[in-house]
This record gives sequence, structure tokens and C-alpha cells, in this order.
Amino acid sequence: MKSAPAIAFDYRPSRWLLAALILVVVLALLALAESAIAPSLKLVLGVAACICGVFSARRLLHPAVRRCAWYENGGWRVRDATGGDHVASLLQASVRGALIVLLLRSELERTSALVLLPDNCDADTRRRLRVRLSRATSVAQDS
Repeated sequence: MKSAPAIAFDYRPSRWLLAALILVVVLALLALAESAIAPSLKLVLGVAACICGVFSARRLLHPAVRRCAWYENGGWRVRDATGGDHVASLLQASVRGALIVLLLRSELERTSALVLLPDNCDADTRRRLRVRLSRATSVAQDS
């Protein structure tokens, strides 16, 4: 059987995911505003929600992984924000509808979650990843 070709893609932040994050923070603030807790506690929790949202948005907009490649032999390589290439291994993959999540650990023991949605990865790459992930999962279950 012919081996599957390498799949390589540049990883860029998803605007959809950023919009969802902002929506969650706004909903948390609305829930606090409508709650019956003390105003001082509302303020503290509201500030905490905003701080968490800002840190999450910063991590989302400045990912540690800039490029990812899955080679024919099953090996992974990632390029970090500084331009260094590292060997990585796939810890977990999840495909749910239009969402693909790859959990990778690099040789530096850094774990990165790559969230692929239609706005940050082209359709052909996503299709090839889905097919190859389904084959890898079926092979792993048979072993």
C-alpha cells in the first residue's frame, strides 16, 4: 500500500475561537451583573474574568507553534515562534464536526494544543488530516 504523503501547514490563530472567547467573557460578566452577590465580590470576580480572558486571548493570538508537519513515517515536526524546528509526538487528536484539535508534545517537553477551524486552516489540509487521523486511529485500535 502506498504511504500517505506528508501534511504540512502553517498554524495561525482562529478568529472564530477568539470571538467565542470574547463571548464567554461577556456572558460571564452578564451573569455576574445579574447575580445577587455583593457588589464588591461582583467587581473582584468581574476583574478576574477579564484578566483570564486577556491571558487566554494573548495565548490564542501568539501561539507557541507556527508550523506543523506530519510525515509519511508518522513523525511530527513543529516550528516554534523563535523559528526553531523540533521533533514532536501526537498525544491526542479529536475531530468533532468542523473542529480538529491536535495535542502535540515537542522534544522540549512543551505540550501544545492546535485548534483547527475552517478560518485558520484550508479545506484540503483539514480533509487530509481527518482522513489520516481516522486511519491512524483505526490502526491503533486494531493493534
